[in-house]
Amino acid sequence: MSSLICGLGAVRIDDMKLYADTPSRRVAQLFADLLTVAWIVGWVLLGKLVHELVSALAVPGEKMDEAGTSLSAKMLEAAGRVDDLPLVKDGIAAPFEGAAKAADQLRAAGEAQVDAVSTIAIGLAIAVVVVPVLMWLLVYVPLRWRFIRTATSTQRFLEAGTGADLVALRAMSTQPLHKLVKITDDPVRAWRDGDADVVAKLAELELRSVGLSAKRLRAVER
Repeated sequence: MSSLICGLGAVRIDDMKLYADTPSRRVAQLFADLLTVAWIVGWVLLGKLVHELVSALAVPGEKMDEAGTSLSAKMLEAAGRVDDLPLVKDGIAAPFEGAAKAADQLRAAGEAQVDAVSTIAIGLAIAVVVVPVLMWLLVYVPLRWRFIRTATSTQRFLEAGTGADLVALRAMSTQPLHKLVKITDDPVRAWRDGDADVVAKLAELELRSVGLSAKRLRAVER
């Protein structure tokens, strides 16, 4: 028995049970998966929009940068021309050089504003996407994985030739008591006595709970 369970515990991606056999539950799972994809895509698009809107605030800074760069270049050019004029005293170009330094400060302020806005835009966009998506995935993924793991392991039990008795035993360890007593007042005794009707009902209860069809069990028994 232990070797069988260990063998079934090996992870095989190719035969993982992603969706239930029952149509209603399978449709619900497909809808939930599509909803998850739409949820992620929607928040990514919203994050992109937030990034674009916040990035627009950097336009004044970009204009300051451009104006400062242009003004600095013109002032330095004017200072150079004044220095080249004959009969002009030294230092006459100082005002132009001072204006060029002021223009450089304007350019630096523009660059700083652009960098700050860019950082805020990226941070807000990431927050808009990550927070709601992560909150949803933290709830949805464990539930989805629990189904896949349970359904896959049960399916492998059946594929390995396991009969209704072992599936029924699993039902007694996993199913709530109020469901078990609806089948019989003493499911353990019925299982030990080999009551075929009770064992079959317990096995079907377990299969339904993990999203598998009872037809799988009957196929194994044949």
